[in-house]
Amino acid sequence: MMIKHLFILFTSLYSPCFFAQEISILKYSNKPIHARGIAVKGNYIFLGNNNGEVIRYNLNNRKSKTLNPKDTFPEIRDLALHKNSIYAMQSADYSIILTFNRFGNSMKQIQLITMELNPQLFLDGMAIENKEAFVMGDPVGNEFSLYHSSDLKHWEKITPALPSYYGEAGFAASGSTVQISNGIYYFVSGGEKSRFFMSKDKGQTWIQSELPFKNSQASGAFSLAMKDKNNGIVVGGDYLAPNSREHVCFITKDGGITWSPPTIGPFGYRSCVYYTDGVYYSCGTNGIDYSKDNGTTWIQLSNENCFSMCSDNEYVYASSTNGRIIRISKLGNKE
Repeated sequence: MMIKHLFILFTSLYSPCFFAQEISILKYSNKPIHARGIAVKGNYIFLGNNNGEVIRYNLNNRKSKTLNPKDTFPEIRDLALHKNSIYAMQSADYSIILTFNRFGNSMKQIQLITMELNPQLFLDGMAIENKEAFVMGDPVGNEFSLYHSSDLKHWEKITPALPSYYGEAGFAASGSTVQISNGIYYFVSGGEKSRFFMSKDKGQTWIQSELPFKNSQASGAFSLAMKDKNNGIVVGGDYLAPNSREHVCFITKDGGITWSPPTIGPFGYRSCVYYTDGVYYSCGTNGIDYSKDNGTTWIQLSNENCFSMCSDNEYVYASSTNGRIIRISKLGNKE
């Protein structure tokens, strides 16, 4: 399948030199679909899309295969890999996680994990580290819906319950409202109240701080990426005002206690922020940006509408519209 290559020249903010940045568009489907879940391993990209399909895209022969049976899910909002298994998250209609072998016959190997038989439950994001998993959902009865597993087989609701404010919720735009890093659980909320949460004891206790987003039903924190226990970034904004650059990104250097805006922020509302090899990337309705100085300044790479991101050793991949993946050669700057 043909790949369209775009070569974009940027001026580095960090030296007077110029460098060439390669961006490729990979086409995994001819349908008018988009994927909010994306992961890569080896020669394969895995996508969970708005048609409820889990698609495996072969980077070598440019061919795609739908792995799950038709009508398994109405929509998939997040996707994660662990060893040879795929975990695909459905947000609504009795929120469940579909798991199956990524190379086998999916018809014989599908397992459904039901978080809770509650039609009000809406899952926003899922994170897996080793065999540890953490899932966050919108509040039900003024309490966040939080679940975890220590073996990816047995799941339980996290207690004691964590109270929420009126109008506070999560956004399932990219599945990146949650993160596990070195056993620490993180998540962010948005809506009428935006907050950052961190737990070092699997959700038994939480450290929290308010995030300085402008809050409404359509705005707040959409994604976080903690580089380490002290440094991280949250992005978001108002998805109804995608070109506004105000209150779309905040930086912490003290583990989420305080947050400050960048000097030059991303170029609009952002649904995902992603960290790899010393560089932060963010994406949203009007494009993709990057920062090589821990989020202080951002440069726009592309104006493609994108939802979420992942990476391998060479590239960053952003899921886009109309069955496309935006592939960006890594900027380097490894620490």
